[in-house]
Amino acid sequence: MRSRGVRRAVALILLLASIAHADPLPDPNDDKHPVASAAIVGGMYVGFSAWAYAAWYAKHKPLGYFKWGGDGWLGDRTYAGGADKFGHAWATMGLARAGTLVLSDYGGYDHRTASFVSAGLAETLFFFVEVKDGFFYEFSFSDLTGDTCGAVAALLLDNFPRLDEMFDYRVEYFPSHEYLDNVSHGNGYSRLNIAEDYSGETYLLAYHLGSLHALDDYAPWPKFVDLTLGFETRGYKPSPPAGYPPNEHHQSMFIGVSFNAQGFFDWLFTSPSQHPTARKITHGMFEIFNLPYTSHDVLEYSRSPTGPVMSGGA
Repeated sequence: MRSRGVRRAVALILLLASIAHADPLPDPNDDKHPVASAAIVGGMYVGFSAWAYAAWYAKHKPLGYFKWGGDGWLGDRTYAGGADKFGHAWATMGLARAGTLVLSDYGGYDHRTASFVSAGLAETLFFFVEVKDGFFYEFSFSDLTGDTCGAVAALLLDNFPRLDEMFDYRVEYFPSHEYLDNVSHGNGYSRLNIAEDYSGETYLLAYHLGSLHALDDYAPWPKFVDLTLGFETRGYKPSPPAGYPPNEHHQSMFIGVSFNAQGFFDWLFTSPSQHPTARKITHGMFEIFNLPYTSHDVLEYSRSPTGPVMSGGA
């Protein structure tokens, strides 16, 4: 009995010794980078601000006074036919969601806190863009409304996973002929100002059929199909270079379908552990971008302006 007790005691001592000398359990916070993530977000804003100055202000003469409002909302004679409001919402949402991802996933910050900080930063940035616009173009209340809608959309999608699973707000883009002509024949301002290539942009509010889990057992194809509400304008902006005839202006609103590239690549890279980088890149990219020529209208309503169209910018 005594020898058995000694053996148990020795075994216990050896076990404790092995635990004491074993490698410690990995700290889940070891792969978090709070300072680096904040620096990345700061770099995003510095980069955007530098591009915006070069594209929107460097080649544009100031008004000499501050101008309030006047560019309208979604009327057929408004600047860009109202597509700029959808663009403001999309840009603010995209910047806010990217910041949340960097701060929470890479930086280790609390996800909800990161989402509010990031949405607040995006809203603040675009507010000051409007302030600067007041000295060069005009301070647009409708643009600021679009910015706010984008910030709110980012908060909702970031904090309600089921809502994010069901909906995306995306832009489908392919350079328009007007923009390509400006790249070839325009000045530095028009070449850099890809954001105002509204004739090449289509904005889509997409509902994922793949969010209907009752369909999971039948086929994977619902993951690749979205029902969409779309809005686009053609011929409003950008203006063609000197010597080019203006294109016909029209707005289009439609109900249709679209290829869900995010759902396809999530399905293709089913196991995140096997393709973690590819899955993250494609999931994030196609959260806000639609592949060109992959949306189609089923029911469409179009209209052309009944008079002169407003000029303006940014």
